[in-house]
Amino acid sequence: MQRGFDYATEPVRDILFIDVKSFYATVECALRGLDPLTTLLVVMSTADNTGNGLILASSPMAKKTLGITNVTRADNLPAHPDLIKVSPRMNLYIQENVKFNAIFRNYVADEDLLIYSIDESILDVTASLNLFFPDSTLSRSQKRHLLARRIQEEVLEKLGLVLTVGIGDNPLLAKLALDNAAKHNDNYQAQWTYQTIPETIWKIPNMQDFWGIGRRMTQNFYQMGIDSIYQLAHTDPELLRQRFGVMGQQYYYHANGIDRTILSEKSPVVQEKSYGNSQVLPKNYVKQQEIEIVVKEMAEQVATRIRRHGCLTQCISLFIGVAQGETRGGFSHQMKIPATDSTKKLTAYCLQLFRKYYRGQVVRHVGISYSQLLFTNSRQLSLFETPEKAAADQRLDQIIDKIRSKYGFTAIVHATSKLDGARSIARSHLVGGHAGGAGGLDGL
Repeated sequence: MQRGFDYATEPVRDILFIDVKSFYATVECALRGLDPLTTLLVVMSTADNTGNGLILASSPMAKKTLGITNVTRADNLPAHPDLIKVSPRMNLYIQENVKFNAIFRNYVADEDLLIYSIDESILDVTASLNLFFPDSTLSRSQKRHLLARRIQEEVLEKLGLVLTVGIGDNPLLAKLALDNAAKHNDNYQAQWTYQTIPETIWKIPNMQDFWGIGRRMTQNFYQMGIDSIYQLAHTDPELLRQRFGVMGQQYYYHANGIDRTILSEKSPVVQEKSYGNSQVLPKNYVKQQEIEIVVKEMAEQVATRIRRHGCLTQCISLFIGVAQGETRGGFSHQMKIPATDSTKKLTAYCLQLFRKYYRGQVVRHVGISYSQLLFTNSRQLSLFETPEKAAADQRLDQIIDKIRSKYGFTAIVHATSKLDGARSIARSHLVGGHAGGAGGLDGL
């Protein structure tokens, strides 16, 4: 079998993939003057002892002592006399993200910094490594570790945040080193290179611990007789291409540690495949009328998003998650529709889908997304409404969007948003679905 690559000719970059350890919890500890590594603290979507909501972040000691994860329900949180419970402050976390990325910019040019998520960034220090460590007696590997240590110490001193750093010859290797090794080392660093692939990547025990491989893809690989990263790396790439298309070949190369991404090279802009929103409700919803209010509000919120991005949707998806202890399961279904961005039509479609499958379950989680997007200004007329009516509805949506954009979401709301169970007004003061500042719906 031809490998299709030669490690000796692969580009070698100096990549630092940096993660802030237990970000939300670490920020809360730092601002209280507490050691984030020894303090028991959890950030909860509801921290008022009502038992509602989820744990969003836990300090390392809280995870170790209480045996919890970041998806534990608040009402399942074990009691502990030293445990500190706090509510999320999303605006604060965004501000801290800006601060530590400003520090990173002291080490790389803007084009060599990629903000991967609110708590992760990728630094390509290839061009700057020797500027900080010109000593020719130091190896490339040593310089990488020393620079990572310097960044860790500066962020800890200035912001009180603990950084974990994956180091690699390319972004993939650095990410895998971060996720599978650095987080478990005393210095919170790990370096994976082309030379170490046999004892690092190929030894990852669980396929789902590999970046980009989830439960469903793991099952697909099992059906092919592939149950390890080593086997994936030694499977005929043509066989993978026939089964999974271009993605099959990508899995093959990734399993062999190959990633030719260079941060400073501008990638083509990839348009979103879907837009959506989901929320965990603050209480169990037992009345169909109240659930439908939430569905209508979310249908409108996502409709606003696709109009903002200039696209129409041809497929709606609805997810309903049930409350803990509910014997009847939730559901997730989608429906193809004529291309539209109309709030009125999309709300009606979402309600139609909900009523078709709802069987009286007690609901705690609602999600809506629009996919199969068309980025166009054209509109297809319906046989069931006049052009004048369609144009009037479009103008109404545009006027409402403009008013909310200028004066805030709550400047104009439906009367149903004042009823019991409504969530849009309360969520207008959230950021990313959590407490943190006004205008939260603008980012949904």
